[in-house]
Amino acid sequence: MHSLDSANLIRVFDFYLAATLLISFVRRYPVYLDGVRVALALRGRWPKLVARLKDHHGVLVTSQVLVPTGVALALMTAQTVCSRLLWPDAAITVGEVAASGWMRLAVLAVLVPMVLVDGYFLVRVGQFDRRETEQYLDRAEHWLSSWKTPVIRTVTLGYVDPERIVDAEVRKGLSQLGETVAWVMRWVAIQAGCRVAFGLTIWVLWAAGG
Repeated sequence: MHSLDSANLIRVFDFYLAATLLISFVRRYPVYLDGVRVALALRGRWPKLVARLKDHHGVLVTSQVLVPTGVALALMTAQTVCSRLLWPDAAITVGEVAASGWMRLAVLAVLVPMVLVDGYFLVRVGQFDRRETEQYLDRAEHWLSSWKTPVIRTVTLGYVDPERIVDAEVRKGLSQLGETVAWVMRWVAIQAGCRVAFGLTIWVLWAAGG
């Protein structure tokens, strides 16, 4: 119990961040690996489709993605600067917080949301079906490269254009992906905000005690 009372919350928080980052990576490693495999195969396996994706990159890179990303990066940068540069010797122990009622309330008020949000991210892991994605990309590349495409377009007087259909599907897919990424990045911003709130709280308590 004595060792717990003497634990420095700021250093415990540093360990917590490193541990959650490692666990999150391990939990999502298969998803990351499949995503990298598809990305590496893009140019060699689906060159014409890659050209189409370049035409619609603006559908994926939107303010809904950029703003939360910027907020998350800014918050994490502020946390790093405060913990490593501004107050590298800061120390506030569990015993000091436990001995004060208002300190306990202040720490719990930011600790509980942080743990809940981080726990949610560690438990919920998105799925990425690489085989299904590759099959979809193969079909799209086939219609963009096949000799049948101009024939069908000519025979139907342009009413049925496989290239236009593929283009519309690519745009639709990127739009859906962009919405998913934006949703994830909003949660990332919330996660970063909860962590920084906890960090700033214990730093402020240390400064007030000092």
